[in-house]
Amino acid sequence: MRLAHREVVIALMEPFVSNTGVTTEVRQSIVEMTWEGLLGHGTARGADPAELDTCARLLAGTSPYGLHGALDRLTRVSPATRSAVDMALHDLLGKAAGQPLHRLLGLDGLPVEPTALSIGACSDDELVKQAGQLADWPILKLKLTPEDDGSRAGVLRSVYDGRIRVDGNGSWTPDQALRVAEKLHRHGVELLEQPVAPGTLDDLRYVHERSPIPVFADEDCIGREDVLRLRGRVSGINIKLVKCGGLTHAHEMLTLARACGLKTMLGCKVESALGTTAMAQLAGLADHLDLDGPVGLLDDPFTGVRIDRGVLALPVAPGIGATPVHEIHGKD
Repeated sequence: MRLAHREVVIALMEPFVSNTGVTTEVRQSIVEMTWEGLLGHGTARGADPAELDTCARLLAGTSPYGLHGALDRLTRVSPATRSAVDMALHDLLGKAAGQPLHRLLGLDGLPVEPTALSIGACSDDELVKQAGQLADWPILKLKLTPEDDGSRAGVLRSVYDGRIRVDGNGSWTPDQALRVAEKLHRHGVELLEQPVAPGTLDDLRYVHERSPIPVFADEDCIGREDVLRLRGRVSGINIKLVKCGGLTHAHEMLTLARACGLKTMLGCKVESALGTTAMAQLAGLADHLDLDGPVGLLDDPFTGVRIDRGVLALPVAPGIGATPVHEIHGKD
């Protein structure tokens, strides 16, 4: 087993604005693992190059058939680094078996929900304009900031008939969050993500128990241990590969959440089709999807899952099914 890595920078077609800042480009690591003539790809935003070099040494002599044992060697690396390596190992496993990953995991044929598409912070006029362009998307998600009181959901509802979700990104105090939730409920919003600051689980429970719409944890749901902590404090959780440490942990969190009576959402960062396609392999297990990561990117270095106005079509190629664009075009 050999591991190499490189960083890519991908520009966005338009800047994306949230209360965490303005995103104009995406920097992420691409991991390439080779084994017996097969090439597996993985990726993550925030993966540490030095940690990836360490992973290359730790994984020498392993194989994708020993995936769990290989990952057990990575106890001291960050979740982002582990996620990139975990993804590449899963890609290799599928290619070694000659099967798409979702089929290899026994998920073939499960119905897949449509994905939401996020709209960043913008003026009301711009929101109306974007809503008109996205009228045939089944689900739109609004990113709100501390200055928003829920009124933007009303602006969107005035011109959009589909399903609406709201991501608060930890913007409000508990009582502010409840006032926002009441307004969102009047506008037919179906769920509210992370209304209060992460790390305040009692505040999260306070809002959950009083909100007229379901409350989901995002920043408060990082790893497997958080699923148990969040039971009774939220209606559901948002799972992201770069937070939890990869497909192995994401799969475990989905199973555990179901046992705990929590709804699940699979999310992503603004990222290439490689990472989104990897997470989409688990889509049949989730109640909600937020896998619009590559939508709006310029010159995505990978192709993979097709997203047609919210409807996902998984690749049928072995492994994750994401292909480097240079292979398609025959570039060096």
